[in-house]
Amino acid sequence: MRTKEFAEDTDVVFDACREVLGYVGWKTTDVDSDKLILNALTPLSWKSFGDTIEIRVSNEGGSTVVTVSSEPRFSLMNWGKDLANEGIFLEKLAQEIHRYSSR
Repeated sequence: MRTKEFAEDTDVVFDACREVLGYVGWKTTDVDSDKLILNALTPLSWKSFGDTIEIRVSNEGGSTVVTVSSEPRFSLMNWGKDLANEGIFLEKLAQEIHRYSSR
């Protein structure tokens, strides 16, 4: 599980999270706009049979915090793909937030 803080409003960050899911090629399985939670699945790869992703957006101390967790769907181990998934998502999210802020 990884977290990252942003200065933007939770609504802006949540919308950016939804955009980034498409950019990274993950399939959105559930969106809870009230609780600011997104669930997604990654495609199959040579490292795993796909992973389950949960993204939570919250407001903590005036900052918007995004928490991303990735777990294998069908196995106990995914050879570090969970950390890679979390890192890729947060990197792309930071780029998307920067793009939103530049408008």
